[in-house]
Amino acid sequence: MKNAWRFIDTGINDGFMNMAIDEAMLEMHLLGQIPPTLRIYRWSPPALSIGCSQRMEDDVDRNKCLELGIDVVRRLTGGRGVLHNDELTYTVIASGKHGLPGSILESYRILNEGLIAAYRILGLEVNLVSNDKVLPSAACFAGTATADLTCRGKKIAGGAQFRRGEALLQHGSLPIVLDAELSIAVHKFSTPEIRSRALSTLRKKATDIKTALGKQIDWQELADAIFAGFQKSMGIKLYNDKLTSAEIELSRKLAKEKYGAASWNDSGVYNGKRI
Repeated sequence: MKNAWRFIDTGINDGFMNMAIDEAMLEMHLLGQIPPTLRIYRWSPPALSIGCSQRMEDDVDRNKCLELGIDVVRRLTGGRGVLHNDELTYTVIASGKHGLPGSILESYRILNEGLIAAYRILGLEVNLVSNDKVLPSAACFAGTATADLTCRGKKIAGGAQFRRGEALLQHGSLPIVLDAELSIAVHKFSTPEIRSRALSTLRKKATDIKTALGKQIDWQELADAIFAGFQKSMGIKLYNDKLTSAEIELSRKLAKEKYGAASWNDSGVYNGKRI
């Protein structure tokens, strides 16, 4: 079917498996084994994902994460630390031969139009950030960048992109409830005063769906809006599907050997190669 994309809800997994599934889908798409895919998922236990080139020892309070039962996992994509807790996360796997432009900024724009349409279905008007801004701290939601969406001037969704060959992976965090204190608590700061300013900045510059709407929604309502929003904005036909056996097998391998390994999460090293 022309313009047919898979829609997959992989449910709840830990951070290591969630990042492994992302990469496995990307690899299978590069091999021509799967069509473009929009995936949604959740996290348990909560996890802090850090950017591919972020320095763990500088930015992450590992003792606090251990104390609170929060996993730490390194992403394929760049950017700063994101605490994944009460949210729905999405991943898009696609490539130029399926209609996405080669330009990073233009592909961001097209894919984020799907999210904008989803938020509109929920009753929220959001906007795509039009320029890069310096992040004031290790916490990603404390600032905005090109892939992010804002609502009434506050960041409501963050995203990042990774490319391998002709394929792209874009994933992002859509907080239903953003816990500002916890997001700051898992990061390192040189002084209590800087930590306090970072928390104040996060509260001023970030929001979540519950706050913006003035009411609680559940993840299924957001999932349904994403499904409808992407179809409407991109002119694609989504069909519900599951991961293939090859994707599952590769995901398990990557979760064990890469994303669950200290060499990758601490230093960005996998198979002896550094990022």
